Amino acid sequence: MLKTNSIPSEADIVVVGGGTTGLVVATRLARADPKLSIVVLEQGANIRNDPQIINPALYLTNIAPNSQTVTLHKSEAAEEVAGREAIIPSGKCLGGGSAINFMVYSRPQSIDFDDWKTDGWRGSDMVPFLRKCECFQDTDPGINRNLHGYQGELSVSPGTNAQPAFQDDFFKACKKVNIQQTADVQDLKTSNAVGKWNMWIDRNTGLRQDVAHQYLFPLLDQANTSLQVAPDTKVVRILFDNQKAASGVEYVAEGDVKSQPRVIKATKQVILASGALGSPPILERSGIGSRELLNKLDIPVISDLPGVGSSYRDHNVIFYPYKSTCEKDQTLDGIVSGRLGFKEAFQAKVASPKKHILGWNGLDCVGKLRPSKADVASFSPALRQAWERDFEPRPERPLILISTLAAYIGDHSTVEEGQYFSCGAYTPYPYSRGSVHIKSRSVFDNGEFHCGFLSNRLDLEKLVWGYKLQREIVRRMSCYRGPLQDGHPTFPLGSKAGYDVVDKQSAARGSPVPITYSKEDDEIIESFIRERVQTTWHSMGTCAMKPREANGVVDGNLDVYGVSKLKVVDLSICPSNVSANTYATALAIGEKAASLLAKDLDIPYPVLGSADNYGKSFDVQSRI
Repeated sequence: MLKTNSIPSEADIVVVGGGTTGLVVATRLARADPKLSIVVLEQGANIRNDPQIINPALYLTNIAPNSQTVTLHKSEAAEEVAGREAIIPSGKCLGGGSAINFMVYSRPQSIDFDDWKTDGWRGSDMVPFLRKCECFQDTDPGINRNLHGYQGELSVSPGTNAQPAFQDDFFKACKKVNIQQTADVQDLKTSNAVGKWNMWIDRNTGLRQDVAHQYLFPLLDQANTSLQVAPDTKVVRILFDNQKAASGVEYVAEGDVKSQPRVIKATKQVILASGALGSPPILERSGIGSRELLNKLDIPVISDLPGVGSSYRDHNVIFYPYKSTCEKDQTLDGIVSGRLGFKEAFQAKVASPKKHILGWNGLDCVGKLRPSKADVASFSPALRQAWERDFEPRPERPLILISTLAAYIGDHSTVEEGQYFSCGAYTPYPYSRGSVHIKSRSVFDNGEFHCGFLSNRLDLEKLVWGYKLQREIVRRMSCYRGPLQDGHPTFPLGSKAGYDVVDKQSAARGSPVPITYSKEDDEIIESFIRERVQTTWHSMGTCAMKPREANGVVDGNLDVYGVSKLKVVDLSICPSNVSANTYATALAIGEKAASLLAKDLDIPYPVLGSADNYGKSFDVQSRI
């Protein structure tokens, strides 16, 4: 690893950001041409073999307020979220989000890529890149093997502590409300079913599958590469020559506000991979963005692109917590609460390598769901119109995503010692938009970030439906023992939607009674959602791949409009959202970007075969 003061003065390629996409691109190119000099500048730390990173069950510690592996972006307070300032974590370490995320194996629908309306980026183009990185370890015979990869760097499995009894309980409850189970929710098209949720965890080692440990470190250990990585390095701006070609990068040591910027020249290409919240500020400090903003800050305009920093979007979630009858080894509550220490958990792992809690994220069930006709009839006219326009004629588009989590993820000192589970409902295609922009030229000053959560009322109404839907499922589970009250709306005395009322009536009848929500009840649910809704850590869209006249920032080759030798390769390029957690999408973008760069540089990048001959056309030797 390079120290900031030992970064070379020149390289063929400089990659700004050592997160998921940056490392995928850098390592793919380095393997394709070992003589290609590549330097990755990463703001965060080297996390090699860090127990908090590699052991999946500890993942919540990585996004805690005191975590050293995240940047916590604070949004402006907004009335739509009850006057709160939303906190959005993003990765601040080698591997970026892949090193701190929830590790769920979640893939977009194929039509999500079609909706990007860009040649070379449609679903049929992107499926091979989704498969390329995968080493799929789920042996369920109901899964179509042609849709998954089997010789990639990143293992996909149920982990080492999946709970079949809980899964079956959840799926039976879903069936009771007419939601069917499927073998593979991640088949790129399922949109009205639930199923088991795999994880980016290796079934044999129980370790997290992040790009730093699976792509980068093995390559560096081979020593047959000209790739170098500099952690703890903060990029100030990208430099350009008189022809507006990216010529280098200006940087400082992370946290050193008094240091003088240094420069590394890039002879072939600068690659920006700093994420939806990190890439726009770098572009703006470099003179790429809205002319009005840049003039205000006395930054010379290199390319007038008003789309930089606009159209920010994120999925929104609330995890509703419930009491459960599960045993201690069936949830993560021991680890989250601190009752089960790492040393004890690690000893259990050593004693039973194939079945232990450390190799598990607790997220065993997932669904992509659409409303019934009765549900649609209950929608407001505005939501019903949106459904009929954007969803009903497109059966592969779900209205809500849903998942279970085998833990209470709040403060355990405020609840009785026990075992819990949570059920989260979140929006795959939000209508709300936000923005992120700099307020000064200094790399150390905070910018102006508007998360935009619930700024479009339709997203609030979707989450109200999601709340009601998950409640209908959960109260039919045999392990259900009522809500943890602070994590749910509090209905007034006499409300027919009150938990005590509904649960007592259901117990007396021996089966769930229908829940009737009044207008006042709905308003209470809305207020609760505004007060509690959170990020899903799925930031995207702020440097969109669209035509320049449509507020686009990059073209289909990922080249930034108005300049040359500069590409953006992270989730900020997504022109519309995806029906999934975003790790798989980031990986596919990284692989696609690597193929585009390989073509530009005239170096090899193997293209995968079709689904039918996938296993024959792709082997270990053909990987770069």
